[in-house]
Parts: sequence; C-alpha cells; structure tokens
Amino acid sequence: MSAPWTGRTAALAAALGLALALAGAACGKPRHEKLRWSIGVATFDATALGLARTRTPDPFVDAIRPGRLVIPTYDGSNQATHPDVLLERSETGAAHLTLVMTPYPFSNDKLENPSLLVSDDGMAFTAPPGVASPLVPPPPYDHNNDPDLRRDPRTGDYEILYLEALRPDRQTLVALRSRDRRTWTRRDAVVYDLHRGDPFIVSPAALDAAGQTHLFYVDTADRKLYTMVSADGATWDPRSATPVAIDLGAIHAWHVDALRGDGGYALLISGYADQFEHQDLYLATSPDLVTWTLRPQPLLDHNDPGLGAGPGAGPGAGPGAGPGAALGVESLYRSTGVVEHGTLVVWYAMQTRS
Repeated sequence: MSAPWTGRTAALAAALGLALALAGAACGKPRHEKLRWSIGVATFDATALGLARTRTPDPFVDAIRPGRLVIPTYDGSNQATHPDVLLERSETGAAHLTLVMTPYPFSNDKLENPSLLVSDDGMAFTAPPGVASPLVPPPPYDHNNDPDLRRDPRTGDYEILYLEALRPDRQTLVALRSRDRRTWTRRDAVVYDLHRGDPFIVSPAALDAAGQTHLFYVDTADRKLYTMVSADGATWDPRSATPVAIDLGAIHAWHVDALRGDGGYALLISGYADQFEHQDLYLATSPDLVTWTLRPQPLLDHNDPGLGAGPGAGPGAGPGAGPGAALGVESLYRSTGVVEHGTLVVWYAMQTRS
C-alpha cells in the first residue's frame, strides 16, 4: 500500500512525493526496517458505546482473551496487517470467523497480497484447507493492498474487495467473488485513471444495510472519509461519491472499517492529529449510516503499553502486563471488528519495535 498518489496536480504530487520520502511505505505506512507488523484483539462493552441494546452471555466473545495474536502468513514472517473479519454462526449457534489480511513483513509491500485464515475462537487462526495462499499473486508492478470481506445477502457469495495499485497509471478496486471460499472469480469494480486525475483511495470498507451496500474509504488527497452506495452490491459509480458527514476535528483519517450493531453503526478509524507515524484508533457511531459522531478520545491509544502484550494482558493492562509488554507500539492501523451479544470485539493492526 505504497505512499499515496492522486495525480490531480503537480503540487499534490510534490507534496505526496515528500510524504513518500518521509514515510516511504505501503499506504504511507512508516518504513522503519526494525518495526514489525502484528495483529491483536480487544473487547469493549458495546452497550456503553451505543452499539448494542443489551449485553448477554455468549461462549465465543466471553472466551476471548485480549492481547497480541500469532497470525500465520504464507511468507513465514507472521507479520500481518489490515485485518477484516466475517463472523458466521452455525445452526447450533457456534461461531466461525473468516479473516482476510495481508502479510507485510518489515513493510515489504511486494508480499502484501490478500490471504484468508479461519478461526473458531477469534484468537487462534489457521489457513483453511484447499484455499490458495495468497489468494492473488502480486501485480506486474507496484502492489496489492487493503482487502475487505463480506457476504452478499442477495446471492450468498463471499466477496473480497481489495486495491490493486499500478502507479502512475491506475488503481483498481477489485472484487473477488466465491461461493465456497476456495474458487474465486475476479471482476474490476472501479478503475481509477491516475493520469486523468482520478483519486487514489485507501481502505475500502463495505457494509450491507436495508437492501443497499455502502462503501466507505479514505481519499489520500485530503485524508477524509468518503462513501458510495450501490443498489446491487456490485455496481459502483465513483462519480456518486460524497464526503461522510462527520466532524473529525484535528484528526486526519487514514484507514477505516464499517460495522453494524443492533443499536447502531460504527466506523473504526485509524488516524492521527500530529504524526502520521503514530496513529491511534478512533470510533465513530451513527444511527442511520448518514450522520456520524466521532468519540473524541481514541478507542485504542498507541501509547497504551498493554497493546503490545501477549494474550490475557490486553489494552490498559499497564507496563509489565504480559510477555510482550516490552514491545512498544509505534502506531495503530486499519482494524476490524464485530458487535456480538453486547460486546464489541476489535482485531487491531499495530506496528511495534522489534
């Protein structure tokens, strides 16, 4: 997810070139060779956040132990970022989690290709049998990035939206479709012509509601949130994109995910006020997917020493909370989550000192 490109003006290109020189990594991620990428999990009371009406016991969410996870990657580094999850229930109510993510060892975007993992407890993940890893090869130049997973309520198909960057020529919002998660068919949903001055976007996040599919993303030109709406979940008109009605204050948005609860909707926003290299994770809520309210304090703060800890420590645990507590978190990143039985479960990406 290399440094952003818009192609809109020479001034913008120069500014983004400076950002590349300073940050120099996928999607503008800071390129420090000794910083590792990893994923952790945290839980929150969704009723207190306005995302659920009541909290009830559930074997799946109640057994999750917050902390840093081991996420296996096809390259063997176990450095992963940009998680997105889909939680499904069997007829007996047993939970089954599908995770899409990308390896990103020491910010090597050539390996940043969408990959699938599965889990029954939200903490231990494995590669599903018979599924290619990665799902798609790297493009002929530049890189893939930012996968988002959903299941189309109209067809039952699994769909992964991800970005294929081919700078300075174009960027494609690619839709992978599958009935069984094994065989995937590619379709180019939106092609952005960078020579023509089309925007360069990051972090597409799709959410189905009331027969429509809402797609949220960040435009790298202004670091603001935008949305498109599709009537069929497959056809997108980038000319219809509108800014999300949200006051971010001093926060610059970078990556986003959209969630649904039985009490409202949520956006998980990784962003920063001062330094791109030190992002926090913010929560915004909405009753209708139209107007949004940002909680001023981060949901997760990269300065919390418990974020780097091993399982069972979790956010807020404090120094020495677990075997990984010595790992200082430099930045949080695109995160994902579900609201289940009154609990918000968040799988967060982070960059830590080795």
